[in-house]
Amino acid sequence: MTNSSIAANAVKSYRRVAIAFALLVVLPCLLSLINLTFAQSWKIHFFPAAIIMAALIFGAAGGLVAGIAGSAYSALLLGNPYLIVGNALFGLLTAVFYKKTNKIIPSVLLAFACELPWLIITDYYLVNLPAIFIARLVVVLFLANVFWAALINLSIKPLRKLLC
Repeated sequence: MTNSSIAANAVKSYRRVAIAFALLVVLPCLLSLINLTFAQSWKIHFFPAAIIMAALIFGAAGGLVAGIAGSAYSALLLGNPYLIVGNALFGLLTAVFYKKTNKIIPSVLLAFACELPWLIITDYYLVNLPAIFIARLVVVLFLANVFWAALINLSIKPLRKLLC
C-alpha cells in the first residue's frame, strides 16, 4: 500500500465520521419535532434516540452536542432554556456511564436518574410547571428512554459499522 492510498483512506475515514457526526447533531433537532401522542394525550419523544446513539458512538462530546442540538428547538419553542442543560447532561452522562459499564440500558437509566433532579427543580421552581405535569413528564421520558435504549441495544453493532 502506498502513502497516497493510506492518505486517501484516512481522508475518507475522517469524512465519513464528520458526516455521521453531523447527522447525529442534525438528527436530534429533526427528531425533537416528532412526538407521537398515545393513551390520554401522553407523548413519546424521539430525540432521546439520537442523543443516546451519539453518546454511545461518539462518546461524551457526541452526547453533549446531540443533547444541546436535540433540545434547542424545544427550549426556544417552550421558553425553557433549562431543557438544553438537562439534555446535554443526559447525553454526556450516558457516554460516561457507557464507557465505565459497557452496558447501554443501565447507562441510559443512570444518566436519566442523574438528570432527573435538574429536570424537576428547574421545571417546578424556575418554569413553574405543575407537579402533576412534571410527574407525567418523568414517566413518559423514563419509558421513552428505556424504549430507545432497548432498541439501540439490539442494533448498536450494525450502527457502529455504518457510522464509524
